[in-house]
Amino acid sequence: MHKERDSSFLVSLVVAFIISTPLNGQFNTYSPYTRFALGDLTKPGVAQNMAMGGTGLAIHEGNRINYVNPAAFSALDSTSVYFDFGANTYSNRYETTDYSNTWWNMNLHHVAFASSMGKYMGFSAGIIPYSSIGYNIKQEYNDYTHGMAMDTYFQGEGGTLDFYVGTSIKLWERLSLGVTMNYLMGKLTRTRTVDFPMNSTYSDVNSTEEVKLRKPVFTLGLQYKEVFGDKFFFSVGGIYDFKASTELSNEYSVNNQFYLDDAVWINDSVKIDPNYIMGEDTMFNTLNIPQKFGVGIAFGIPNKLTITADYYKQDWTGTQSGENYATTNATSMHFGAEYLPDAKAIRGYHKYISYRLGGYYSNSYLMVNDYQLKDYGITFGVGLPVKTLKTSINVAFTLGTRGTTEHNLVKENYGILTFNVTLHDMWFRKRRFD
Repeated sequence: MHKERDSSFLVSLVVAFIISTPLNGQFNTYSPYTRFALGDLTKPGVAQNMAMGGTGLAIHEGNRINYVNPAAFSALDSTSVYFDFGANTYSNRYETTDYSNTWWNMNLHHVAFASSMGKYMGFSAGIIPYSSIGYNIKQEYNDYTHGMAMDTYFQGEGGTLDFYVGTSIKLWERLSLGVTMNYLMGKLTRTRTVDFPMNSTYSDVNSTEEVKLRKPVFTLGLQYKEVFGDKFFFSVGGIYDFKASTELSNEYSVNNQFYLDDAVWINDSVKIDPNYIMGEDTMFNTLNIPQKFGVGIAFGIPNKLTITADYYKQDWTGTQSGENYATTNATSMHFGAEYLPDAKAIRGYHKYISYRLGGYYSNSYLMVNDYQLKDYGITFGVGLPVKTLKTSINVAFTLGTRGTTEHNLVKENYGILTFNVTLHDMWFRKRRFD
């Protein structure tokens, strides 16, 4: 009885933390590629998924909130509720043929809740990141003929959150069907400033673009799992995201800063056209999110070994484009494995730890300077159980590379440390005494 009260108290602390934590921290990023379209599209899953290469489409287990496939919600224990919250930290190194730079940050990643709805149904709701932008770029221009110097600063911040609600039902003990409504909501702000460092009497021109997004996107999920005693299991899964189109709330402004104590003029050889600058590069009034397919497979030994692989495809071709970029057909492959030495061991804490590893390779939805960005990496991590509180602490490490120093582009080498706590509490079990 005391353990149940302690666990319920911990649940209350988690809920209080979730309510009081600001969500705009999820938008901290710093990549020049986020200047285009929706920026970075978030890698799928929580720490359990990310440590296994971002897999999860065919994973049907009752010890985690697997929102990658809504069909997985029906695997949850019929007497339990789950709370999950997590954060991650990034370390990035950016390289060109001549320069390099490093940067790091820390974000709140997600908060999620899940519960069974009887023996054959499950439910989950949460807030997860969908996309993010963040960059600060300086472009220098020198006109040696006229002795003119001009600096252009590109800056961007913001992103999109996914408020999801999903449910699933299990049919004939093996087949599960699920559906999720993902309400995408966020704001993207991009600015461009033109400055004349050698001519303090010139005016500065600043243009700002602010895009606000509000749109539901629906996901269907399916999983089939066959278990042969305690010797072997096999499962397949898939998801389908419906396409969505929406008119955006788009605000655009141009500001000229004048210096009252000096004469105001701009050299005739320098043309400043903020409409062209912002409109051609980044501005869009309609957002088309294409349909998305995903299929996965998993097999192994129940409660001991899982080997899994996923494949995604989403064709963004023609949805957005600008002077130096265009969206294109995106594909990705993910591979992962999880090993649990002995879940029933009496001694030896290391036997309860889940060991995970994986990898991924993706062709990005962005084509920059006629080059489709590649993103690939390896992952590994552990799941650390806290049995007295029915809780697990999960840690995942990602080491990846995106882009290239060729084609006048930037190469990103990054490391991601992802941490989440999965709290598993018994709420529906009857007490025999009070």
